[in-house]
Amino acid sequence: MSDKEITCNVLKVFKEQNTRRGKTRIHIIQWGKYAPVLEKREYWYDDEDQEKTGKLKGINSEDLKVILENTEEIEKLLEKKEEG
Repeated sequence: MSDKEITCNVLKVFKEQNTRRGKTRIHIIQWGKYAPVLEKREYWYDDEDQEKTGKLKGINSEDLKVILENTEEIEKLLEKKEEG
């Protein structure tokens, strides 16, 4: 069985906040060949200080303000098609 590599392309980070274990980001991200998505996700660091993808997180009122302030740019990035 071969491991499939999933590429991750971060199109824009709108908010980044340090947490106890790492960081939480609100960003537009494109996983592999799939369409871009807006997500709030936790990232953590392993013993070798390598960043690892964590859980999706809920959105609070502060996050909503960031999203509303950037609605036009978010909309354009979500419409972006895969290049190549």
